Amino acid sequence: MAKEAADRENPDPEMTLEKYMRIRRDTIGARQLFDLGRWIYEIDVPCEVLTHPNIVKIEDLFVDLVSLANDLYSYKKEWFECDTNHNYITIAFRDPVTGLRKNDVQGAIDYTYCTFCQSLTYLENQKKVLPLYGESEDVQVAKYIEMVMDVVVGTIQWSLKCERYGHLDVAGAAKAPNWGEVTFNMDPF
Repeated sequence: MAKEAADRENPDPEMTLEKYMRIRRDTIGARQLFDLGRWIYEIDVPCEVLTHPNIVKIEDLFVDLVSLANDLYSYKKEWFECDTNHNYITIAFRDPVTGLRKNDVQGAIDYTYCTFCQSLTYLENQKKVLPLYGESEDVQVAKYIEMVMDVVVGTIQWSLKCERYGHLDVAGAAKAPNWGEVTFNMDPF
């Protein structure tokens, strides 16, 4: 959290998307929700399975999904508060690897959305190639993966249904995020 706060105050002009996601994986707080979910649902995945490279990669992908969704849904609020320095969208139009023009907000939103979709596809492929750990362990891993996906979906639902990010009108009905020249034109998934 201290690193994120420092980045918000003094943005690193050399920040890349890769570096940002390494930092974001530690600052978004999703892993704590995974641990809490394992405890609540009494999911007993052995330590040697949780630390297996395939499981670690899957967890990173889940964290990336939470981070990317949060950055998409919080960007409007951060924009109006002049606090977009620590957001994937801002880094996307600064990182030359994207090929975007500087300050191409809609292009960066589209790029971020595509990255979310690619991460989701990669996650589905990673789930298909998980090794077998043993019958009881495989059952626990399946429960764990389902619970972690529930965390991803839950954070997205929270982002859309709470007032924090301004996606509701006065009566509490969902409104299309649209402001000025930039339209948050993302298909629901």
